[in-house]
Amino acid sequence: MIAKTRSKKIEMVHYQYSGNEHDVIAGIGLVNLRWHNLTTVGSIPIDYRIYDKDSDGKTKNTHFSEMLALAKKRGIIPEAVVMDAWYSSLDNLKSIRSHGWVWVTTLRKDRILTITNN
Repeated sequence: MIAKTRSKKIEMVHYQYSGNEHDVIAGIGLVNLRWHNLTTVGSIPIDYRIYDKDSDGKTKNTHFSEMLALAKKRGIIPEAVVMDAWYSSLDNLKSIRSHGWVWVTTLRKDRILTITNN
């Protein structure tokens, strides 16, 4: 989220939760996909989307899935897809697996898991 707490009226500014502020504030939603390499280059942005459901009808999870599909099409082969709990829905985890990738995330404490040997 790009905070816009001092703005009077800007398109795409909505009240939404900010992880930095740990509160709901006015801002522009941003979903980004980054390549991170611990040994050499650090973090490189490879895709981003403005989250504005009012204008495009897409959820953050839709943007996430579309960015992963485009990364796959571009030939990106990650060691793992790392994300926060917001993106750890079953549909997103299945999407990552469908690309042949593994994922690393945190899960909400009320999440029910079924462990399989696939």
